[in-house]
Amino acid sequence: MRLIEIKDAFKIDYGAPCPILLADDHHLRLFFYGGPDNNDRIEVRFISSPFFSFSPPNDEALNGHPYYELGLVSCGFFELLDSDLLNKIKSYGRFHPYYNPSAYDDSHHYIITFKEQLFECIAGKYEVIIHRNKTYDAAASILNDMFNNKT
Repeated sequence: MRLIEIKDAFKIDYGAPCPILLADDHHLRLFFYGGPDNNDRIEVRFISSPFFSFSPPNDEALNGHPYYELGLVSCGFFELLDSDLLNKIKSYGRFHPYYNPSAYDDSHHYIITFKEQLFECIAGKYEVIIHRNKTYDAAASILNDMFNNKT
C-alpha cells in the first residue's frame, strides 16, 4: 500500500470544518468549511461509490490509525494505492452469479482527515465544487439537485 496526498484540490478549515455527509443510493457528497479564508463551503462529490465510512479517529488519536505509518496526517486529502479496503470490497460479491471483479478496476480509495473524524470511501472519481453563497442556500440547492437528478 502507498498513501498519496492529493494537494491543491481544496483547503480544509482546521479549526471547525463542520463536515456534513449526504448520501443515498446514487449520490455521495461531503461538505465542509475551507478555502483561502475558511468561509467557503467545499463540496466533494464522489462518483460511483459503493462504500464510505465517517468515523474516528480524531486528530489527537490519528497515530493509532493503520494508515498513519504511511503518512496519514490531519486535515488532508489522500488516495491509498493498492488498498486493502478496496480489495476487501471487491471480494464481497464473489458469490454472486454475475460477479465481475474488474468492475472495480477504475475505483479508488479516498481518505479525508478532519479535526474530529476521518472520512474514507471507495469511488470511481471525485469532483470538487466551491460554494461561495450562504450555507443554507447552498444546502437547499444541493438537496434539490440530488432528489431531482437521479444520475
